[in-house]
Amino acid sequence: MLFTPIYIAMTFIKTWRIRSFRARLLEFLNGNTSVAFCKVPENAAETPTLSSKLCTNPKNAYLCDLLDYTNASRICSMKPTQCIEINDWVSCAGGLPLGSEDVTPASELDLELLFECEMDPHEDSSYHDIIRLETMGKPIAWKAGSHLAIVLKTNMENLSMVGFHFVGGEFIIDHKLPVVRIQTVQISGEPNKATDLSMRGLRSEIQHSLKQSREEFQWPIHAALLRKLSKVVDIKSDRRSIVEMNGGSDKVYDTTVGRRNVTLTDVSTITTKSLSDEDIKEPETSKTLLKPEVKVPEISPDTISEKLIEKPHKSPEKKLGASPEKILGKSPEKKNLAPEEVVVENVTVEIQHNITPKKSSLKLDLKKGTSQLSSSLLNISSQIKSITTHKRVISTTAPKRPQSQMETTTYIREETPKCSPSQMTPKSTKSSRPLVNTKSPNVLIYSDSIVARDNLEASLKKVLDCDRYTVYSVSREALCGGAWRGRAALVAVAGCAGRAAPLLLAHLLDGGRLLALCSDLLHTVLPHYKTAEIRENEVVQFSYDKWKSVKMKHHIFCYQASPAKKQFSTESDRQPSKYTGHPGHELDIQVLASEETWRTPSLLQATDLTNSGVAIFSQIHLEADPSDYLGEEGIKSNEARLEILHKILGDILGLHVKDTRDLAQVEYTKGYFLGNHVQKMSLVESWCPVVDGKRIQKLDDLTIQWCMRDETPIQPPSETFLPVHMYECPENFSTVEYFDNLTSRHVGRALLYADVVSSTAAWARAARAHGAGALARRQTRARGRAGNRWITPPGQAAVSLQVYRQVSDTLPLTQHGAALAAVRALRTLAGYELLDIRIKWPNDIYYGRDVKIGGTITTANCIGEDVIIEIGTGVNISNSVPTTCVNDIISEYNKTNGTTLAPISIEKFLARYCSQLETVLDTLDQENGTEAFFEMYYQYWLHDGEEIKVKSSDGSSPVEGTISGLDSAGWLLVKTSTGEIRVAPDGNTFDIMSGLIAPKF
Repeated sequence: MLFTPIYIAMTFIKTWRIRSFRARLLEFLNGNTSVAFCKVPENAAETPTLSSKLCTNPKNAYLCDLLDYTNASRICSMKPTQCIEINDWVSCAGGLPLGSEDVTPASELDLELLFECEMDPHEDSSYHDIIRLETMGKPIAWKAGSHLAIVLKTNMENLSMVGFHFVGGEFIIDHKLPVVRIQTVQISGEPNKATDLSMRGLRSEIQHSLKQSREEFQWPIHAALLRKLSKVVDIKSDRRSIVEMNGGSDKVYDTTVGRRNVTLTDVSTITTKSLSDEDIKEPETSKTLLKPEVKVPEISPDTISEKLIEKPHKSPEKKLGASPEKILGKSPEKKNLAPEEVVVENVTVEIQHNITPKKSSLKLDLKKGTSQLSSSLLNISSQIKSITTHKRVISTTAPKRPQSQMETTTYIREETPKCSPSQMTPKSTKSSRPLVNTKSPNVLIYSDSIVARDNLEASLKKVLDCDRYTVYSVSREALCGGAWRGRAALVAVAGCAGRAAPLLLAHLLDGGRLLALCSDLLHTVLPHYKTAEIRENEVVQFSYDKWKSVKMKHHIFCYQASPAKKQFSTESDRQPSKYTGHPGHELDIQVLASEETWRTPSLLQATDLTNSGVAIFSQIHLEADPSDYLGEEGIKSNEARLEILHKILGDILGLHVKDTRDLAQVEYTKGYFLGNHVQKMSLVESWCPVVDGKRIQKLDDLTIQWCMRDETPIQPPSETFLPVHMYECPENFSTVEYFDNLTSRHVGRALLYADVVSSTAAWARAARAHGAGALARRQTRARGRAGNRWITPPGQAAVSLQVYRQVSDTLPLTQHGAALAAVRALRTLAGYELLDIRIKWPNDIYYGRDVKIGGTITTANCIGEDVIIEIGTGVNISNSVPTTCVNDIISEYNKTNGTTLAPISIEKFLARYCSQLETVLDTLDQENGTEAFFEMYYQYWLHDGEEIKVKSSDGSSPVEGTISGLDSAGWLLVKTSTGEIRVAPDGNTFDIMSGLIAPKF
């Protein structure tokens, strides 16, 4: 008897819940709205999009309300109403596709519903759990691909029951098919009844299959028949579209000409698109003008054609191989066609069983140049879309020259006679800068918190490939100054972005990569989230991809009503504002992960669909080690944190990351002293006496043990200890090739070599001998100009030398001479004279005007009349990363000019560099040596006649001028309307592509 009251109570509760659910649906279906019920699989890579890919307008869909969100399902409403064109669908007449019976509806069917089912039956389900399709409404049309899609006519009562059962667990329909999406839609058109001769046989086979007994019925065969018929209908619809393009004539076009192969990303496998005038190219593109008298061969179901008619994409600037005119935004000359003539291109593609996706997007208008956050975002319509499988992005957008908006400098007005260039070679062609340098080695981080900044820097260094990237921490002034624009592989911000927010948004829209951790920058890019309050530093769990229930600190969005708005987002938020004269930008928004307490987003991805910029917004403190606030419990969370960072930086942002299987500490190696044995022994004896039978030399950051024959080092090599063997030769450096190419008297005659050391400069500072130096295959703490870290990957020629010079007027030209020697080491070789390798003032080595392949750094100390100058030089010889290298340049030159120039080895380059450096310094020491020096220097520099802008550090307006050369001290001479000014090489940076000289912050 006890069961009866319990049953009554449960029935009452269930009825009440269904009525409540129905009332909510009625509320959200009022107006131009669709409601979607989606299953959320455990694999985040398969998380459903906001609207179905089958709809014709998913791109316009934006989220209105999130009615329910659990680990297993999601219910949301969206605007506008989602539409489906069913002309290329198959009619459900005759019980297709699942054997539904014709049932007379008890009430009017005023709603149209889309069901998407998996094509693999759920074998664990019993037939008692199955909900028959005809009980939910009247099936109208279907389509089979990777999923089975069915459109029904139904009513609110049925929708309420369907939705209630859908969120309650597995929703299984006929033949044990799991339903993964139910969505209200608006349909148009009429489905194909499959009565043509080419379809009749397939239709009969499907109906015969459905009449078989449960034991005889074989779902895989039935599913294959459904897919086959669906494909035939697709192709028939395509042919009908072609006939319509021809004005209703049955004379269509031969698809056997102009064939080209494309990937599935280039062409829809179920959609035929018409051609427009703007897509017609010149005749040399191998497309053919055809009269409409040619016929298409008949297509039978047994030989389903893999051929589809497709127009070229309307955005050729996003495709590799786009013409320069289109890349630069110019319209190419169009070919006029007679009304009877149409360009038709046949595309061969492997048809897969899938439903054509259409990217959903969020549209954004950016008013360029504004400093106000409110005015920088003029048009916003949002869509929440789940994660997809990401590939590393390669930007194929065209270069364009950005507006200059950075950099200041200190300059001195002075009428000074210049040293005129007496001989010039043609300058490299001046090209515009790509929006973002995709091969830039610079990673910039900013935070208003010192702790967060240090944590973020340490985390990025653990994950990123240290041979490709240098991580810089920048000040607020540097970030807001914008000198980094176009020169950063990644910008990472933790916390408040402040006045730099518009620049960071512009960086994203220019194709850049952006990582924002618990940052208000999210509100700038996606004002949608301004309506949510933030609860800071809540320790909650979240799941992302394979990482489940990871406990970390979050900034949590609160969905409670705010004083300004009733809901988290409303339709009014997305009414676009128009700004005349500026194109819109499309952002694709994806929710990658949500925290498990409030179900609010933890990780968001925003992708600019114009220039392929990608931003990750994390409400998780990914920069902080959970062990710091969770103790031992946080050890596993920290491992997950680094792995998640690895995936985000590598798979989504497309950066090069360390191999997770090879995260061992750096293995330092022993050193070798190269040179004449008598000279070597003399130098070591002068530097380091014997103490207790060993020669141990202690420097500031390094201790060296000079090991004689059969002497055992007192400890293994490390960052601070280097055993150097006097009587051995290295395996990875050819001393024979080096000394065979060395022609100098002193420079480079005595060298310390090691495969891996902390820094060659540390030893070079202590080696008190003219021309002595140190080189390594890899340095772990190399230093560049202005204290910047210098990347020394394997394949780079890196050497530190010490030279002695007398105090003279030419002393400041030593750094210019070092850069000149590096270029001459390459371009004075017979046959290599025309390599486009040049000097960028004051000390950088460039390939053309765009790519830095090397640089020099000089420091000096005076001892009496002598000036001891330490010269550090690094040039990419055989390492193609992080930018490019000399041997790649030689290879490209050979392809272009039909030559067979041999690659240059590191040994040969270093020997020639040391020889050229001695020659250049000897030239400067001669009488009238400055003129001879500049005659050589101007042959290889980039800047003769360059128009630039110079801004002073006081923030005044920039001074425009033309570079006319260098003065006798190596300062840049700039002619302006008010006279000639001199710009110092130290403390400034020269952005060659923007034509701006600025101070370093």
